[in-house]
Amino acid sequence: MTKRVAITLIVLAAAMAALAQGAAMAQSAVTDAHIQQINQLFAQNGVPNGRVVLDPYGRLELKGEYEDEFQVDRAFSLAQTVVGVKWVSPVTPENIKVKEWEKKLGSLFSRAAVLQPGVRGDGPVGPIRNRYGLVVGVGKFKSGITPLQYAVRDANLFYRFLLEQAGFTKNNTYFLADQNATSSNVVRYLNGIRNAAKEDDLVVVYMSSHGTPPDKFGGVYIVTYDTEVKPRERVWHTSVAESALKDFVENLKARRLVMILDTCYSNGAYRAIPGFLPPGGKSLGVGDADEGYGVSTAQGKRLFGAKDIVLEDQPRKSTATEKSLGSQESYGKVLISASSAGEKSWESDQLRNSVFTYYFVDGMKRHDGSVKDAFDYSKPRTLQRVQQEKGAEITQTPQAMATNENWNMKVKR
Repeated sequence: MTKRVAITLIVLAAAMAALAQGAAMAQSAVTDAHIQQINQLFAQNGVPNGRVVLDPYGRLELKGEYEDEFQVDRAFSLAQTVVGVKWVSPVTPENIKVKEWEKKLGSLFSRAAVLQPGVRGDGPVGPIRNRYGLVVGVGKFKSGITPLQYAVRDANLFYRFLLEQAGFTKNNTYFLADQNATSSNVVRYLNGIRNAAKEDDLVVVYMSSHGTPPDKFGGVYIVTYDTEVKPRERVWHTSVAESALKDFVENLKARRLVMILDTCYSNGAYRAIPGFLPPGGKSLGVGDADEGYGVSTAQGKRLFGAKDIVLEDQPRKSTATEKSLGSQESYGKVLISASSAGEKSWESDQLRNSVFTYYFVDGMKRHDGSVKDAFDYSKPRTLQRVQQEKGAEITQTPQAMATNENWNMKVKR
């Protein structure tokens, strides 16, 4: 390739990138007036050196300098109140300057150096010795968040299955609902299980509640009874954060973990809270008042820290070794979400449960407590029921992520 041709190709690539960026911005619902309004809000609310600009996809991106991570959260939250969650781009440390992130990155490297080898070993596993469970259902909230009609009923259904049909004991299976389901209580019980469970134990965690708006990294946290909403960024600081779940997953010695999150962000959850939603109650240009966001694949990968995480929709290699493995030899850490990243998790007045939880527990009963079989049973039925009750254009697609291909663990004794 000649130098002239190379230069021409570079110029063409730059021109195409500029055209693509221009097209994205042309399609964006964000205007210069929105940008000016948000930057003024930053100055008025203690974020003097922060600002927003349009990114190549027509979304708002944080720029500037911030004193700490809490100031970043405030700026991110203020931007969402103007344009909604769809048009605010997730943040990376490269976008903005925050000293606290430098400290956190340093502590992560130092912590990684002292982790005991073998905590997340990949060798053979033995039969399940003990079973531990945490079941959380939150339908009432003290801060004005819209109640959930069936969240506690969902949790009761799942809890009864563990005790009455799966062989879990009350001594090792914990139930938190409404006023008892505070953020500190959830984290305290997670820590208790983390400290008690050994390598050959099975841990099951189930949570049914609202989710927070996507945070600056795109994560949806789990709202608890005492989650606060004023100032708006407190919704992230007082919920069960991704960092708490990640700490639990990383430090759990048990080789078998099933975590089921029937949670999502929905605009309707925050409609009664003044100033929480943008004008019109939804993101700019979004027609659906029930705009929702579930757990994303990126969030699942952050929780499990696995570069080679197995997605449920990925084709699996069939081998003789895998076929010979029974449910007792199956292992891994599995995250099951009731909906995908851009969807809402629906409740059903006909079923009197969350649609996904109803079918997942039904699948567990039908398939002798085998997790993947229950998931495969519940996934198409969830979509079918949601479209039947809520409208043919509405989708809810449960998703599963695992650290091992052979994750069809049997939770039933």
